[in-house]
Amino acid sequence: MAFAGLHVTTGYVGPSYGRNLIKGAALLTRITGSESLASGGTTTLVAPADHEVMGPPIFRVQAAADSWVAIGPSPNASTGARTLCRAGEDYDFFAEPGWKVAWVAA
Repeated sequence: MAFAGLHVTTGYVGPSYGRNLIKGAALLTRITGSESLASGGTTTLVAPADHEVMGPPIFRVQAAADSWVAIGPSPNASTGARTLCRAGEDYDFFAEPGWKVAWVAA
């Protein structure tokens, strides 16, 4: 089955000590959930709580087509603050606990 729409993964970047990481790179090390949206809308998936060891949560967004994406407690990808996510790229966004992702086709 071909991928369509937007896929969102949530998790943590994790502690960077003891690892050979590129500075500034967000590496998803602990996945806590995911959701695929076939058409524009808002996730039911929310960012998890801050983790004492793993740090703040992040969203990884993957789009099948160019998409406008908004992140927040009540995101609106049509009229709110948003960013363009190009098809076939991974985008990582730090989030606050309870935030969601919304998207519409570009």
